[in-house]
Amino acid sequence: MTPSICCRCNEQIRHRAVCSLGKAYHPHHFTCTECGLVVDPRLFFAVNDDVVCGECYLGHHAARCSACRTPILERCISAVGRKWHERCFRCVSCSKPLISSSFFDINGYLFCKEHFREQFSPRCAACAEPIEDRAVVALATKWHVECFRCFICRQRITTGGFRIHNGQPICLACCQPTTIVLSPQNLCAL
Repeated sequence: MTPSICCRCNEQIRHRAVCSLGKAYHPHHFTCTECGLVVDPRLFFAVNDDVVCGECYLGHHAARCSACRTPILERCISAVGRKWHERCFRCVSCSKPLISSSFFDINGYLFCKEHFREQFSPRCAACAEPIEDRAVVALATKWHVECFRCFICRQRITTGGFRIHNGQPICLACCQPTTIVLSPQNLCAL
């Protein structure tokens, strides 16, 4: 068997060799390439094919969690160009785990579908609840289809137009002269 040559000092290794990353080292030459300290061959990290001690790895190379900013040493979640500990991949509003569920990223914060809807969906001008599906856009606001009603008779306004009185929608039936008198400047058909 041919003797090993230390990759650091290029001298023959006579007694005990540390073999790692396809290289042989004298035990006292198995050192961290960043801080120069001797590294336990059982407790090191390989970075760009070099030996790095645990402390230097954690301080300079380990991926950091986008939520808690601590190093990720176990399984991680990668999404929207960032990484998280599994335990940190949660909705910022309710702390519900987001693994295998829909989520939304708003300015770096993760939201479950329910809290995204609650906090960021447009609101109905009548009931103030979030609008998820179709909406009526009228009077510079949005309304649930079922909430867009005549201010006087409370009937849904579906087709045929409407008028505006004091900023409120009025169906055409309630606009008859015997029901309500509107001045020309208050009327606007959409």
